[in-house]
Amino acid sequence: MPSAKKQKTARGSKASSSSTASAPAPPPNKNSSATNEQDGASSEEGEDPAPYDYICIPRHFFDFQGENWLARQNKSSDYVSNKTFNKRYKSYLEEVVKMNLFKASPSDHPGHKWVIMWNAYLKMDLLGRKAEYCNPDNFNMNMYTDWRGWGMQEILEREMIAFDKAFRSKGPMRIEDMWVIISAIGLWLNNEDYMDVLIHNEDGDTTCELIGLLVCALLTVLAAIEDAGELKPDSRFLDLTLVIGYYLELLHDLPDYGIEGDCIRGRKEVVNYFKKGNLDTDKALSTTKVRLEKLEKVNEYDEEIPQESTEENTGSGVIQASQSSTPAKGKGKAKGKGKRKRNEDDVEGETSATKKKADVWDWTGNFKKYKKGRWPVMGGEHYDITKMSRSDRAEAAYDGKDPLADIPVKDLKNNLIDIL
Repeated sequence: MPSAKKQKTARGSKASSSSTASAPAPPPNKNSSATNEQDGASSEEGEDPAPYDYICIPRHFFDFQGENWLARQNKSSDYVSNKTFNKRYKSYLEEVVKMNLFKASPSDHPGHKWVIMWNAYLKMDLLGRKAEYCNPDNFNMNMYTDWRGWGMQEILEREMIAFDKAFRSKGPMRIEDMWVIISAIGLWLNNEDYMDVLIHNEDGDTTCELIGLLVCALLTVLAAIEDAGELKPDSRFLDLTLVIGYYLELLHDLPDYGIEGDCIRGRKEVVNYFKKGNLDTDKALSTTKVRLEKLEKVNEYDEEIPQESTEENTGSGVIQASQSSTPAKGKGKAKGKGKRKRNEDDVEGETSATKKKADVWDWTGNFKKYKKGRWPVMGGEHYDITKMSRSDRAEAAYDGKDPLADIPVKDLKNNLIDIL
């Protein structure tokens, strides 16, 4: 039986109703049971936060799962069965509602580490909906087996295009704009089965390269944060530790699924940034400490590395990379020390040292290389079922009818459909 579809209400807040489900719950997902009335009610409580303001959000289900997994690994009495575990999480969400936690200022809940910029929350919310729009099962349609996986690639590619735009910006909120994208993607991919769908896509080469580009984007914004003096426990980026934890969780076991080699070599550098910032694992995910310990000991193939090599590499990172011919992480090659040819990215009055400091992980080169390999189209919305024509949807539907026949085109265009 296909999932239920419903239109979002027209209101001030851009967040989907599923993102405020019952808790309001963590990100939009098909298990949400929110109503339009609940969604609309939140907008009556006051204006939405400013774009770069931090808000409180509930602790996400995947972190509860990680904590329970750790308890099982350690043979702890804290481990509980799935039935008890789900009841425990439901009770937590009920408590969150009583506390009026969602969208509250972090200053009102100083001990609560689950925070996110408002713009990042909105983006994460949208990414969750867009991922569901690529799932034929939600629409009772007969499509290619990897349709959803290809859609996930498309979504992530669009975010890399947005990151490149933010990276090139000269605006005062340049770092924040990059961080919004990285924060949203990290939280989004840890939810539901989105990462699984992406890495099990039959187009493994593209998936590997795309993950490498995402890692490069993460390292690039961490370098910018460090350069701004904000790679520290009391950073103005309140979710700095948490977001790095998101990515350590995403990256720690990728070689088990064939995602290995150059495309994940940068995960060691993510560990180095965490250590250089003297960040506290208690402010990250429940599993971050064990992920750090593992990644310090293995290479890009999850093979154990000699202890001497581990000690030599400790503390390496953006500074070391900027002072040597070490290639930017991804698939970029080491560049010689000779004079570089002028190209369209050269700016009058900008020295090579300045450019190198601004792009220590060669985001520009890695992005160009990936984009060239995806010619003629990178991104797009080809696999977004809500953007298909009504006749194409009807042709692919099991019953021969457009599953979105009752939804106005305007709402489909504006991504105003929740999949429940």
